[in-house]
Amino acid sequence: MKSAILFILIGCSAKEDMEIIINKNFYEIESFPENSELKFTKLIDYNVGMPYKLYEVDSGLYIFDIDARDDRVFHFYSFPLDSFTASYIGKGSGPYETFSPKSSGIVDKTLWVQDFTMHKVIENDLTNLDAKESQKETKLVDYFSVLEIFNENEIFANGLMGSQKKFQKLNRHTGEILGEFGDFEKVPEIIKGDVFKYFFQAFFALKPDRKQMVSAYRWNEAIEIFNLETSESFLIRGPGNINNEFALKKDEFGVMKFGRGGEIQHCNVDVAATDQYIFVLFSGNYDNVIDPFLSDIVHVYSWDGSPIAKLELDRKVMSFSISPDSKTLYSFDMDAGEIIYITLDLPE
Repeated sequence: MKSAILFILIGCSAKEDMEIIINKNFYEIESFPENSELKFTKLIDYNVGMPYKLYEVDSGLYIFDIDARDDRVFHFYSFPLDSFTASYIGKGSGPYETFSPKSSGIVDKTLWVQDFTMHKVIENDLTNLDAKESQKETKLVDYFSVLEIFNENEIFANGLMGSQKKFQKLNRHTGEILGEFGDFEKVPEIIKGDVFKYFFQAFFALKPDRKQMVSAYRWNEAIEIFNLETSESFLIRGPGNINNEFALKKDEFGVMKFGRGGEIQHCNVDVAATDQYIFVLFSGNYDNVIDPFLSDIVHVYSWDGSPIAKLELDRKVMSFSISPDSKTLYSFDMDAGEIIYITLDLPE
């Protein structure tokens, strides 16, 4: 490992120590050993709604639709029947409904969604849909950026305002904060509140065996891999040499701000994980272009941090999902109104 990553912030007083260290354990990559150009194939038309995540199971796809087609945020598409057969979790502000769906997933045959505005988690038991207890709603004690259900008792979250930890552990049944983990090695005290939360914004995904986790930073060209059994982590930077720290500046009142636009570049805009690989949708687009969060580049890593492949897609997408066997990449073409896929051939 190299010594700590140092970020020197421009425009601040030389008397102040403005060094930022995300993680002292890191390495940089210059390229990926494999570069593949891939073309999407249409699976089905989807002209109403906005699929964000697509979860493959043996018999089909659970489609997480943040625009809520037919006032439901999940729709099941059957592969054998080539049609939609069921919909789950209503769009709204009532009990067991979601007003602003954000994170989602399937854990142990339970479909779940985070409501950001109403700060709650709604669960739907897919094995017993006719029973009254098939739905569950947990009110969270605060607002969080991204969630993942970790096990039967815990939820992992990030983006808690006022916290300088990377993650929080929540009680899955009560929504209370059980603890926090993940230290930033060094962040100046002047970087706090909204600026801290925004500059270190990250998407994250759990390895299905729950032994590791990956965090992909939006404004820092880095991913961080955590060993959940030892609480150790390391950072991987590159290969684009993007540095957005220049946008951290004091305003006329001496308050630190993170200015958008201009030369700021979007970095990692989505992440997915399987037992074999980490997949990261990487943008690199400047913030002042149209739809800078859309991307046609996916970086693939192994769980030891080794770069595996750079996938160049033939369409720009907002998000993506990966099948459990790492053989299919799913996404949604907003312009064409199509759910699309690519068959992957990655090394074993």
